[in-house]
Amino acid sequence: MSKSSPNQVSKPAPWNDKHAMDWLATFEPWLQALRLIHGTLQLETKKYPQEIRAAVAMVVLFCRENLWPTRDENEIEKILQLAVRQLSTIKQLYETKARINPDLMSNKNYRNLLVSIDQEVRILEARMSDPKPNLPNEPPITWGKFWA
Repeated sequence: MSKSSPNQVSKPAPWNDKHAMDWLATFEPWLQALRLIHGTLQLETKKYPQEIRAAVAMVVLFCRENLWPTRDENEIEKILQLAVRQLSTIKQLYETKARINPDLMSNKNYRNLLVSIDQEVRILEARMSDPKPNLPNEPPITWGKFWA
């Protein structure tokens, strides 16, 4: 993370403006996406691990302060807890699969998947902590340059 020089002006995130927050809170496609994310997070992990991981990824992206279109911290906390619980269960499934088939751990992509899941869980847990620390700047390992 680079430090700003005294002459540089800090640029707030686009969603940290009252007007932007109000817009997000009433933007119907956004609210539909949140319902889809919440519904997907409630699916059975053994049947839908990839769909749940995709929904968790959306939570990771949207769990930044003021970006989730509600100011109800209890609602946000419930989504974060559900995402962590489901993602942790999926990681256990992948670890069990690797114990059954140890050759999987020689596959770099499989190892990176497990590391990425750990990173995603840490980001979600950081958002749940109080006080909230800055969220990590680096992307989860399997996300590539998307985060930057």
